[in-house]
Amino acid sequence: MINENPSISTYLFNIILDLPLEQYFTYSSEVNLAIGQRVLVDFKNKKMVGFVWQRTVKEDISYSLSKIKPILYVFSEIIPQDVLGLIKFAAHYYHYPTGATFFTAIPSLLRKPEVIVINSIKYVSLINPEHSLFTKKLGKNQLALYKQLQNGTLTISAVKELLGASYLKLLDNWECLGIIKIFSDCHKLSNPIITNKLPLNQEQSNIVSQLSETFAIAKPALLYGITGSGKTEVYLELIEQVILDGKQVLVLVPEINLTPQLLDRFKKRFSNVQMHILTSNINDKARVSGYLEAGYGTRQIIIGTRMAVFTPFKNLGLIIVDEEHDSSFKQNESLRYNARNLAVFRANYHNIPILLGSATPSLETLYNYKLKKYSLYKLTSRAVSNATLPSIKLIDLNTTPASNGLTNIVIDSIRNRLENKELSLIYINRRGYAPVVSCYECGWVSHCTSCTGNMVYHNKDARLKCHHCGFTCKLPNACPKCESKHLQAIGYGTQKIEESLEQCFPEARILRIDRDTTSSKLAWDILYKKVHNNEVDILVGTQMLTKGHDFHNLTLVVGLNLDSGLYSHDFRSTEFLFTQLMQVSGRAGRGVKPGEVLLQTHYPHHELYQYLIKHDFSGFANFLLKERKILGLPPYTYYALFRASGKTLDNVMEFLNAAPKK
Repeated sequence: MINENPSISTYLFNIILDLPLEQYFTYSSEVNLAIGQRVLVDFKNKKMVGFVWQRTVKEDISYSLSKIKPILYVFSEIIPQDVLGLIKFAAHYYHYPTGATFFTAIPSLLRKPEVIVINSIKYVSLINPEHSLFTKKLGKNQLALYKQLQNGTLTISAVKELLGASYLKLLDNWECLGIIKIFSDCHKLSNPIITNKLPLNQEQSNIVSQLSETFAIAKPALLYGITGSGKTEVYLELIEQVILDGKQVLVLVPEINLTPQLLDRFKKRFSNVQMHILTSNINDKARVSGYLEAGYGTRQIIIGTRMAVFTPFKNLGLIIVDEEHDSSFKQNESLRYNARNLAVFRANYHNIPILLGSATPSLETLYNYKLKKYSLYKLTSRAVSNATLPSIKLIDLNTTPASNGLTNIVIDSIRNRLENKELSLIYINRRGYAPVVSCYECGWVSHCTSCTGNMVYHNKDARLKCHHCGFTCKLPNACPKCESKHLQAIGYGTQKIEESLEQCFPEARILRIDRDTTSSKLAWDILYKKVHNNEVDILVGTQMLTKGHDFHNLTLVVGLNLDSGLYSHDFRSTEFLFTQLMQVSGRAGRGVKPGEVLLQTHYPHHELYQYLIKHDFSGFANFLLKERKILGLPPYTYYALFRASGKTLDNVMEFLNAAPKK
């Protein structure tokens, strides 16, 4: 029992709670606790989970010690010091309450007042690795399993992946024959089994050697490689070195839909290495399991989206941020942070190397290279032999009008690919059927009633949806303002382009990929397999298709509705547009077949398009940096966004106008 009145033998701790405050609350315990330990306390007659933040002594207490409540329960989980340091930095740098930052950074199950039980990992190993008299009777997969076991210990899950549903029967049989032993809690991980290594080209090999030599310096490194240059293979080579050295690796990716294909490559390369995916697609139990096991040291590779940057590690040796330029690394609600920047801070804290990879690095990262804070390594040719960058052509919409969003040049090019059984990708970065609905009579526009955005029309369910705040409603039968029946959908979204393509090519197998079609957990995996099994002729999608995907039969990319990014209130809009177009263009011609990119625009002479058709990313980046410097914009200056929200626009504007201007 914990004393109600703390005595000289009682320990006092400041506990951090899930509250939007910079305040800690003091509780007592008769046993000494670790900093970062999870506990249960009584806060205003409510049981709440907290974490030990600091030790304190009674001399620091300015009120009666009798008011200090005892800690009700002590859990086993402890958040390590390095993660606590990262949380402190994030709270300070991003001006967010420490308590709210802490509880944002941990898995949801750790926030609940429940005991967490992690099932121990079961392992399989050969009793006599030299014994092979019975291998002549084994099938192909069984023989592959036996050979892998000769190289080291495997987990039950790795065996299941190799053998499928028959794995339990086989393991029972081998265990009865005394061929294998099955056990739990293997604290010493077996030596990694390295398989399916692809030969590196000379450029890749040189960069791996150079990066390996600089690991001891632990200076952030930028791997700038054109699309299809084989950056992932460089990652794998470096990861192999780190895990062979007994250390762990964190790989951050911007999107959930990138993890299945990346994980597949990792599993083929490291067949017995303990990996875990940390994304919002996995359930709460799996998330907390991978999170804690990485801290125990029993997970060697963690692949995750932005929240994975807060994962504890026992012996972290390398951080990789793939597609480092991507805006998905930014969290834009509650704790607003950039996982790439936190990863750089964390690497510096541990004094370990961090590799930032991209075909279109952000201007901030390039600026850090110019300041000599980062080192730069370049991959300038495609990894597949004879594969070249696609040709990029501009279609002037001023002289070549489009019908239903598509010009005749585009339609003829798609038809040509269909005849050659090649894949086409139609890129339009706007989901839904039409960006806005308007009244023909009075000019009413479908503005969102919850924010200032426009409501997008989705024709599949006849609803208006706001893509900013998430508000949805049914499409009205008549104009809410004048009751006219003449409502019109203005502009194009992925649904409308899909409909246009179905009319032009009724026999084609068309697949739309956007947030609406990939909302379920397994949706992207299913769609991805369809594409790779050549069950799709035309892809229609948003920026989800611009990131890291490798479709070897894709030879045509078409860009629609691009010009909206040229003139925007956001000073980064042209950078984002150029990045998206470079990335989506890079999907074409990654195999032996040449690729072509067609971009429909009203402004073919704009600097952005002129740099783009030459694949001159460096030239455009330097052009933008000069422009930013002249205008006094980031990365040469710091900007802070002061944002207010409220139920009415008048109240918000009154508050903003009253806010200090300096």
